[in-house]
Amino acid sequence: MRIILGMTGASGVVYGLRLLNVLQHTDHEIHVVMSSAWHTVARQELGLRYAPPQPSHSTFIHRPDNFSAVIASGSATFHSMVVAPCSGSSLGCIAAGINRHLIHRAAEVQLKEHRQLILLIRESPLSLIHLQNMERITLAGGIIQTASPHFYTDPQTVDDLVDSVVARTLDLIGINHELGKRWE
Repeated sequence: MRIILGMTGASGVVYGLRLLNVLQHTDHEIHVVMSSAWHTVARQELGLRYAPPQPSHSTFIHRPDNFSAVIASGSATFHSMVVAPCSGSSLGCIAAGINRHLIHRAAEVQLKEHRQLILLIRESPLSLIHLQNMERITLAGGIIQTASPHFYTDPQTVDDLVDSVVARTLDLIGINHELGKRWE
C-alpha cells in the first residue's frame, strides 16, 4: 500500500511523527511532506527532541514547494493520504481547492481521484468557517478525524493518549496494529 503523510503547522506535531514511526515499521511505502510551518511548530513543541523525518528504502520525503513530486499527480496511485496534524488554514485551502503547497495539491488529487483522504484536525475552538469547511471535505469524500484521545482506555501517559488517536487513524486506513486497548 502507498500512503501519503502530510504534516502542517497545527499544534500536535507528535500525532504525525508517531503515525510515521508506526508506518515505517510496516511494509508500506510512505511519502511524507512537511509544511514550513510544521518545522516551526515542531521546534517549539519538541525542542531538543526534534529530529525531522529522514528518507529510507520505503519512506520518501518531498519538499512542500515541489509540485512535480509524484504525489501531485493523479496518475500515481496512492491508497490513502493523512494530514496529521491538519491546521484550520490547511483545512480551508483543501476545502477550497487552493494549493499553497504540496500537501494541499496531494489532498486535492486524493479527492478528485476518489481516494481516501483523512484530515486529523487539531484546532480548538472551531468556528463556523471550520465546520463549513469540514462539511465540504466530507461531501467531497474526505474523512474528518479529530485529535480526540480515548480516555476509556485508561491511559497512563501522554504517549498512551497520542497512541489512541494514531490507532484510530490506522484503523481508518486499514492497517493492523497493536496500539492501545480496544473497547470490549
